[in-house]
Amino acid sequence: MPSDRLRPRAMLRTLLALLLVSASAPGFFAAAKGGSPASGSGAGGKGAAVSLRANTEKTVPLRTHSLYAPYVDSDLQNRWFDFGGSTIINTNKHVRLTQDRPSQSGWLWSRLALAPNSFEVEFEFRVDGKSNTLHGDGFAVWLTKGRAGMGPAFGNIDYWDGLGIFFDTYANSRHSYSFPRIYGIMNDGTKSYDVGKDGQGQEIGACSIDFRRTDVTAKARITYFKGRFLELAIQHAKWDEWTTCFAVEGVELPSQPFLGFSAVTGDVSDNHDIISITTSNVAYHAASASANSPPPRRGVPGASFFSSLFRVLKWVFLLVVVVVGVMAFRGRKAARNAKRF
Repeated sequence: MPSDRLRPRAMLRTLLALLLVSASAPGFFAAAKGGSPASGSGAGGKGAAVSLRANTEKTVPLRTHSLYAPYVDSDLQNRWFDFGGSTIINTNKHVRLTQDRPSQSGWLWSRLALAPNSFEVEFEFRVDGKSNTLHGDGFAVWLTKGRAGMGPAFGNIDYWDGLGIFFDTYANSRHSYSFPRIYGIMNDGTKSYDVGKDGQGQEIGACSIDFRRTDVTAKARITYFKGRFLELAIQHAKWDEWTTCFAVEGVELPSQPFLGFSAVTGDVSDNHDIISITTSNVAYHAASASANSPPPRRGVPGASFFSSLFRVLKWVFLLVVVVVGVMAFRGRKAARNAKRF
């Protein structure tokens, strides 16, 4: 009789153990099939700028804001751009904003304002000189309400209204980051550019990239969508290999800004050349849901079959446990009744 009492209990323990195995098996195969979510500090890693222009498309070229060799016509003028200060033009090579001489300041400005709300400006440039150690100061790109001024902000006026992007090759003070340095500053006409601190604390975005004396022709690409984002990318190491310097959401430039370039040298100097400018209207296409969804992951062969099988077995085991429990209860009751007689 004692062995008969223990047999249902042993069966019950065995079934409970099998039930636990079946309950955990689907989780095991689900993990093998799908994997755990990737962990990390975000796309590009900590401090890396992430491009926002993936869904953009160039549509209409803007001849009024593009410039190529020979740069000038027979009257030594350009229909769409003015130049002045120290700027000189080599019709076969470049527009040189400053020569590698001290105390120069030159500029190049579009005659017309940019009418489109969204556009992309891509320009080739070169910064070079005789010195390998001390050189400067750098050049700037402008998208502002005013045009063709001269002043302390890389050859342009201070208190500008709009955006200035500075390609700075000389540090006026100590910084935790390295030079050459590229940084963008928005101004509404009420702030002065902090020359002594190289604009530190005024930037909307910045990066340290050695764009001086590159092996390939350096390029910069400014992409702007009104109310969406502003992005600056640089080509400096290899052809058609772009590095996102900064991308800022929600930036809004003044309506119909002028496009300009300026450069300055002080006690140290460099050649600052603009080789070409290509400006285009651009369109933005919102990403579809399917485009944003991750590709399906390949799992363990047969994992879905085993997962379904164990789900079925789990309910079978539950039913068997109930039956065994009822049988054990009836066996104990029958044993008690037998003892009375």
